[in-house]
Amino acid sequence: MKKVFYFLVFFISVLCTAQSKYTAEQVEKSTDPQVIANFIKFNPDHPRTPEFKRKLFAVMNSEKSPKERAAVAKPTVAPINPQKLENQVKRDVAKDGSNDKNKRTADLLNHLFNTDPSSKSAYVQIVNRSKCNLIVKISGKRFYNLDVPANNQNFILLDKGNYTITTMVCGAKYSSVKNIAKDIVVTLNAPK
Repeated sequence: MKKVFYFLVFFISVLCTAQSKYTAEQVEKSTDPQVIANFIKFNPDHPRTPEFKRKLFAVMNSEKSPKERAAVAKPTVAPINPQKLENQVKRDVAKDGSNDKNKRTADLLNHLFNTDPSSKSAYVQIVNRSKCNLIVKISGKRFYNLDVPANNQNFILLDKGNYTITTMVCGAKYSSVKNIAKDIVVTLNAPK
């Protein structure tokens, strides 16, 4: 009888002192659903439990945290400065005299100096202000891949219309649907 009594006292004391093996700080930094659920289970009266319940729901449903959502690349679109573009093209021609590059440059210059508003082509310049090389995929009437080196820029001449522009900027996904009806510049910055 004494052994049963001691066993019962020991068992009850273990249950009373049982608590989560994780702290609130560990749960805050974790994206493991088991860690979050363990803390909620053993600390239902903790003041941050409702917040952790929302976090658990988001993790289990593969939703992004606010920090992950902030890592999405944010583009800026600005009007084109023809003089700056012309100078850049001249520098490119002086550096690289290849026929493909010359044809591309000639097409661009013809487009820029063509004042006909009914022109069926538009110029898209991608400026990469990140430290990562980019491959920008432009899909619409036709499909284009544009390589844009880190801290550099590249351009493409394409038919006017609706296009989906996608790329990964240092691990952050960028995707945008644009109606390209005129020449534009898309600047991609590194995620913060």
